[in-house]
Parts: sequence; structure tokens; C-alpha cells
Amino acid sequence: MQCIDKITNDITTFMQDAGLNEAFLFGGAVLDTQINPNTEIHDYDICVKDYDVFMEAIQNVENSGSSVSEVMHTHNHYVVVKHPTLGDVDFSCMDPEDNGIFNIEKIYAKFRKRGNEYVHEVIDKYDAVESMKQGKIRLACNPKEEGSYNLLRRFMAIVGKYGIDISPNGVNQITIDRIKQEFKEQTRCVPQDKVRCLSRLSASLKRSKNRHQYIDDMGKQHIFEDAYPVLDRLLNNSNFVNHPLLERAQNQKELLELMMLCTPKNERDEMSDCLRILARREPARQDKGVKMFVERLENEKTSINRLNNQILTPLLLFKQAEIV
Repeated sequence: MQCIDKITNDITTFMQDAGLNEAFLFGGAVLDTQINPNTEIHDYDICVKDYDVFMEAIQNVENSGSSVSEVMHTHNHYVVVKHPTLGDVDFSCMDPEDNGIFNIEKIYAKFRKRGNEYVHEVIDKYDAVESMKQGKIRLACNPKEEGSYNLLRRFMAIVGKYGIDISPNGVNQITIDRIKQEFKEQTRCVPQDKVRCLSRLSASLKRSKNRHQYIDDMGKQHIFEDAYPVLDRLLNNSNFVNHPLLERAQNQKELLELMMLCTPKNERDEMSDCLRILARREPARQDKGVKMFVERLENEKTSINRLNNQILTPLLLFKQAEIV
């Protein structure tokens, strides 16, 4: 298999700017265009295996006119490159064989320079293309190596983007049950994964073609029961599931505002505390609207309990300490 001409030309341009002899492309730019060559490409996910090559490439793309974020690290080292002609490029240091947890994510393309030319091949060891046609997601590696929140984050990204069936007792029930099992066992959790997973919920909901169905299925599956309990209750709240504004929301900020609007008063503090962790999202990846929403939550005193616990009690304790 080969990538379409636009991708080939764009990755070649990036490699030339970065001074790379070898690079790997993964993500939707590979998979989506294998399904439909006319698919619009919004961004690129590119990686190299060697850290020194990665750092040198960052310097080269900056010198060629791209802006580059600070180096971030979660499961790998990566930066967000704002390229003048290619748009956003997520550039990371990792082995492409290690990318992803599910079969659909495992497809990638290997690009290399041969003399004065660039050649490539698409590698699909886990039948990602055929699985997409069937709408079936299966695990391709040991989920315990990734952690439960990262597992859920990647699952939501796939389901939200492609509208894959997650209805109870459907074709993906075994995978959903395994995700829920990982939360019950909770053997490994990278703290930032909880933030990234929550961020993915609003992002995947925004991309979903049928939000009412997506939310209804997630609620019935109780997929957030152990991840974010207050969200699990919201996804089973008919006021939210059937709200007329749900389909009309234009961005993540409006969706988050709707979540707060539909949260019962006695759970508003818990929901606010849950959503406020979005403030810890990496700056280069933080949606501007979400940032505004979280900043407003930070200044909000939603109830007598919050006023008492976060302001009055600390103040009284401080005064008592002064007296003593």
C-alpha cells in the first residue's frame, strides 16, 4: 500500500525542513485516506525513533520558519509544530510499532530518503483498514502497559471520530468490558492521562456525528463509572442526553457549559471540581474556549458548601492560629 500523493509530498517537505533521512507517519492521515482518498487531512502525526535525531530535527524546522512548542512528555517526547504550509504537525520521538492500543491505530507509513528520492510503504500488521470497514475495535497490545485512562482516551477518540457502534451487546462489547475491567483493577495510572482523557471527551463529543446516540450509548455502558463518577451520572441524565442544545453546540466550550447547566444543583460542586482539572492540559494542546471555561470555573463559588469548605473554614482556621 502507498499513501496518496498529497501526503507523500507533505511528508517529504517536512523531512526536508527537518533534515530527516527517515520518518514515520501514523494516525488518521494514513488510515483515513486508505478508506477514502478524498478525505480532508487536518494534521499530521510524525515520529522518529532516535532522541538526538528528534532534537536536531526540532531545531531544523524552527530554522526553516515553523514555530515549535516546548518539548512535552507523557508516554513519549513530543512537540506541536505550526508549519507554514502543512499546518499542525504532532512530532514525537518513539517507535511507531509502540503507537496505539487498538488495532485501528496501529497502521503507519515508513518514509526514508534513498539517494535524492524519498520512498515509503504503508505497514498494516493488524488489519486496520479491514477493521474500519467492519467497525470493530479490538485490543492489539497489553492494556496494562498503557493505563486505564489512556485506554479510555484512545477508545473515545476512535469512536467519536468514526461513529463506531458502542451500543450494549454490540460488536465492540468485549472491548468495552475490558476497558471497564482495567478501571476496576487500576494497576497503572499516569496522572496527566486523567486530564488528557477528560479533554478527549469534549473533543470526541464535538466531532461525533450523532451526539445524542453517542452519549446515550456511553451512559448505558457506564464507561465512566469508575473514571469520572459524576460524568457517568450526567450521561444517564435525560435532561442532558435529550437537551436540544446538544446537537447545536458549536465547540467544546459550549458542550462543557451544557454539562454544567444540566448537572443537578447538589452535584454542581463535584462536576466543577471534575472539569477544573482541564486547567492542567498542556498549553500547546489546550483549546482556547476550554481554557476560558475553566478559568471561569476557577472563580466561581457555586454553593454554600464550596464557600464554607474553600473560603470560610480556611479563613477561620487562619484566624484561630493567629489567636493561639
